[in-house]
Amino acid sequence: MLDPAEVESGLGTSALGLARAEAATRLERHGPNQLEEAPPPSVWAVLLHQFTSPLIYILLVATLVTLLLREYADAIVIAVVLALNALIGFVQEWQGGEVGQGG
Repeated sequence: MLDPAEVESGLGTSALGLARAEAATRLERHGPNQLEEAPPPSVWAVLLHQFTSPLIYILLVATLVTLLLREYADAIVIAVVLALNALIGFVQEWQGGEVGQGG
C-alpha cells in the first residue's frame, strides 16, 4: 500500500489539489474528466428487444405449431398477444429509456 505522500508525488498534486495552471494544462492535454455518453438505441433495437424473452420464444413456436395444425384462429390470437406485448414494451422502453436495464 502506498503512502498518501507517495501518491500525491506520483500524480503531481497535493492534499490541497492541483494549482489552477496545472489543472488548465491537464484539461487541455487530456480533455474534461467525464465519460462519453452511449448513443441512444435505435427504434429497431428497442423493437427487437421486445422479442428477447424465453416466454416470447415459446409463444412464437406456439404460433408456428398452431399454423402447421391449421388452427388459424388460435394462431391469430397468439400473434395478437405477441404484437400487443411488443407494442406495450416498446412504448414503455422508448419513453423510459430502459433498454439494457432489465426492463
